[in-house]
Amino acid sequence: MVKIASIRQANARFASEHHTGLVCVFAGATSGIGAGTLESMARILREASPTFYVIGRSSARFDGQQRQKLETLNPSCKLVFLEAELTLLAHVDAACKQITAASPKVDYLFMSQGMMPLNNPQLPPSLTYSPLPSKDTAEGLETCFALSYYSRMRLIQNLLPLLHHSSTPATVLNVLNAGREQPMLDSDLGLENPENCSTLAIINHTTTMTSLALEHLAQQQQQQMDGLGEKGNHRITFLHAYPGYVQTDIFARLQAPPSSSIFWKATLAVIRAFTALVMMSPLAVSAEESGERQAWQMTTGAKVLGEGDGGGAWLIDYTSEVVAAPKVLEEYRDRGFRERVWDYTVGVFERVNAAAEGGRNGVSTG
Repeated sequence: MVKIASIRQANARFASEHHTGLVCVFAGATSGIGAGTLESMARILREASPTFYVIGRSSARFDGQQRQKLETLNPSCKLVFLEAELTLLAHVDAACKQITAASPKVDYLFMSQGMMPLNNPQLPPSLTYSPLPSKDTAEGLETCFALSYYSRMRLIQNLLPLLHHSSTPATVLNVLNAGREQPMLDSDLGLENPENCSTLAIINHTTTMTSLALEHLAQQQQQQMDGLGEKGNHRITFLHAYPGYVQTDIFARLQAPPSSSIFWKATLAVIRAFTALVMMSPLAVSAEESGERQAWQMTTGAKVLGEGDGGGAWLIDYTSEVVAAPKVLEEYRDRGFRERVWDYTVGVFERVNAAAEGGRNGVSTG
């Protein structure tokens, strides 16, 4: 395990190196681990005039709760809040267009947006359709799947050109569930059949698909670099991290819909109580400490993994160490699922875009 004391020393050392003008994009940084990581990066880059693009649902909430704190931590930083509902790919695209129009590069992309797939009505009703198994977005995607997987892959896809223009080896840090990959329903990767969609299935699919998709992108990048004879150029490092138990309110926010049975309401109450005990135990760390760890992984840790030049896709545990791929992930690699998962993902993007375009033109795509 990389000790937190060593991480703090490394972060201080990185700060002393004066990495000026870095551009960082954060999604899911208005609370919890994301907020802790954003604050840690603000401290590390205190005198380096960084630009932080923060993508979130409410600019009013950000301005009221975070902006002043971040500007106090780093008076030299430029903070740009981009209001977007990250369950919707159209909103993700709009945010990325604003970043692309304003910046020639992105150095760090951090993503931690998500919610528990437990039939939780955390979104405005105008953005959702059916209530089961959690809720579907207006684009027809399961809400938790959209947050934990599709929105993140879309951010990466849209920002890849800017990441390639980073002046330092760029890092993509995806905080989810690394090292806990499980078998999937291979015939229904997106769990589009309601009979296949369950809490456990969503967690397993988003976890395993994330690892395979990031490995595909890293592999694709390596092939392109080798083909161009650019082995010495900076590459993007893709990290899929598991944060461990972190003291956030993700479970405390779980609420059963009014139509739920008494049994389900009681079950959620038990889940909230149990997780509250875990969060108060020595097993859990604060969001601030987790943020320090994630910031280290994005900066110093990523360079160590990439041997100074960046590159590759890595599974990172809560200890900040690389974890061996589970056997099931190795089997999926051998069966060509890196490319299959990415092709499926791009197909979903194309379908959503086509439906949106048809809607604008008054054409039915159903």
